[in-house]
Amino acid sequence: MITGLEEYLPKVKIIISEVDGVLTDGAIPIDELGNVSHKYFYHKDFEAINLIKKHFKIVFLSTDNRISYHFFRRKSIPFYYADKVSKKSVLVEALRRYSLAPEEALYIGCTHSDVECMQIIPFSICTNDAVGDAKNLSVTVLDAFGGLGVFSEVYDMLKPEILRRLKADA
Repeated sequence: MITGLEEYLPKVKIIISEVDGVLTDGAIPIDELGNVSHKYFYHKDFEAINLIKKHFKIVFLSTDNRISYHFFRRKSIPFYYADKVSKKSVLVEALRRYSLAPEEALYIGCTHSDVECMQIIPFSICTNDAVGDAKNLSVTVLDAFGGLGVFSEVYDMLKPEILRRLKADA
């Protein structure tokens, strides 16, 4: 486990993550008419997400709604769309929806649009290929690049806390 996380993990009740650049590599194929035809998601991450969902709330947010909304709806995972508002306002709305404080969240980001959210959530982490400002605000920088096993690595990071919680509940 990454050192120093022991102080944060027991407080975490919700994981809030950006979509593009975390679950995908951030590339969005757009045709000549401006249509987004598809996104590539890393399947192993959804196995990890399903394991994490048993112990933490998970919410995804994005400024791109074209494919993400329907995708997350089919997966029964909460998705917040930051259309004409900032991700920060959507993050605050999600925290309010679940009656949680910023200290009870883990935020996963990677881009400039995540920086405001990472300034609010003291326990923020980012992908290895994140922008510099996101890396500077992160408690840790993951080894995984966006779209290549980020949530699998997050699950490994959370596993000691999950085991601690299971033991406490027994």
